Amino acid sequence: MMQLNRRNVVQNIAALFSGSMVAQGMTALALLLTARQLGAAAYGQYASCFILASFTSIVFSLGLDIWLLQEGGRNPAQLAEAVGSVLAIKLALGLGWLAAMLALSPLLDSGTFPAGLLQLTVVSIWLDTLFSTPLTAFKASLRNQYTSLLEGGADAAWFAVTLVLIAAGERQAANFIWARIAVQAIFLTIALALVGRVVRLQPNLPTARRAVREMLPFAASEFLAWTSMRVDVLIVALLLGETEVGQYSPAVGIINAAFLIPAAVYLVITPVLSNLFVTNARQGWLTARRSLLLLLAVGVAMSLALFALAGPAVALLGQSFSGSRQVLQILSGILFVHSLTFGLAAIIIAANLQTQRTVVQVVAVLVNVSLNLLVVRWAGIRGAAVVYVITEMVLFSGYGWLVWRYWQQTETGRR
Repeated sequence: MMQLNRRNVVQNIAALFSGSMVAQGMTALALLLTARQLGAAAYGQYASCFILASFTSIVFSLGLDIWLLQEGGRNPAQLAEAVGSVLAIKLALGLGWLAAMLALSPLLDSGTFPAGLLQLTVVSIWLDTLFSTPLTAFKASLRNQYTSLLEGGADAAWFAVTLVLIAAGERQAANFIWARIAVQAIFLTIALALVGRVVRLQPNLPTARRAVREMLPFAASEFLAWTSMRVDVLIVALLLGETEVGQYSPAVGIINAAFLIPAAVYLVITPVLSNLFVTNARQGWLTARRSLLLLLAVGVAMSLALFALAGPAVALLGQSFSGSRQVLQILSGILFVHSLTFGLAAIIIAANLQTQRTVVQVVAVLVNVSLNLLVVRWAGIRGAAVVYVITEMVLFSGYGWLVWRYWQQTETGRR
């Protein structure tokens, strides 16, 4: 049974926060050091392969982790069946995706997507997508001490092997990915063993069928969220080449790694609100307001810190990444906006407004893709950064409108 007292919620946020801080720091440093070691052109290929692999992985991840997060809050007693069923679906579909991507990789442009490199990134993304499900199970059941240890431990280990490779003078991108795969395989094994003991795994056909029936808005939302956050990197790779994407990708990577911090609040508060909106709506809105205030403070602090640290971060990368500094400063404002967007998204998911959320995301993605196709060729990577900020503002405004309208409806219903 989910314990929704204030102490338990605060402890879970603190646990996930601490793990996310470690994960964010280690991930950002690993990306920066890998980029410095490989250089802009080689890192551009590395980043392009990961972007393409993560984009296509949506065909088997299908937003099932978001569904699991909501399901864990609404039906805590059936969490074991939900977790087992999600893992079974992901494993079955993921093996098909893995085989298809390995077969298709030699057919792509070898300058931007070298076949051997892409094949390795496909394996890495497959492991990472499976790893996210046991983490989501712990988040949904408010056992985030396990999430913190697993997530923080995996990223710390990845950072450590990155340092070892750099110390050995390694300059082959493939070997950095092999090291990442080894870490992911070890921590996936640990996570599956742990979730099997703590949450239990009880896959069953009725639950799997229900997940498949209900997953469409979640899958669409995951696809659109990925697109709004990363399609700019793919467009830069396709239109400007590996050197430009090599300068742009580290800045976006730092931003996306920093999202782990406000995501800690989002991932704890979503199952809590999913439960409260069913059992105690008034308390649910009070909790939602408090989480938004916390995310406001987090977002302001992170944006100011990143703007100030953009120079030292790019200096760490080296001269070939000189164009990344201004990009990172432009993108720093996103951390403030997206922190609040996380809070609004938690309310939307808890209120079962996933379909309406998808409409807002479609608008944001259309704005993103259209503006990038118009801007990137003449404004370069700085233009892509400005488009990213505009996209976040569109997303925030749309989510805010959905939450405001739902709040008015619930207030009217109580009168």
